[in-house]
Amino acid sequence: MGWQEILGLISAIVSIIPTVVSVVVLIINIIKNKNWNMVMDIADAAMRKVEEYSREHPGMSSDEKLDMALEAIKAGLEVAGIKLDKALLERIIAYIKQSISWFNEMK
Repeated sequence: MGWQEILGLISAIVSIIPTVVSVVVLIINIIKNKNWNMVMDIADAAMRKVEEYSREHPGMSSDEKLDMALEAIKAGLEVAGIKLDKALLERIIAYIKQSISWFNEMK
């Protein structure tokens, strides 16, 4: 193999790298979105249960409801095999607050 072939091979590899990176990023995003849909389902179920519980216990504060929902969500994520990190926790809290806001506007 001569220098021309080696340089051609290196050039081909370098030109493929952006495509490979794009595919890897796409796959990571697909996995994250799949997990996010499952996280939203778990959060929705937890919020429904907390609302049912709070009707029977009307003295619950918003913070107590949030804490109770987060505990249920954490348990659900563990069962689903989804790792909870700080970024995901923040996203879940934002989702809960957005859902509450939307629900209150619909009343």
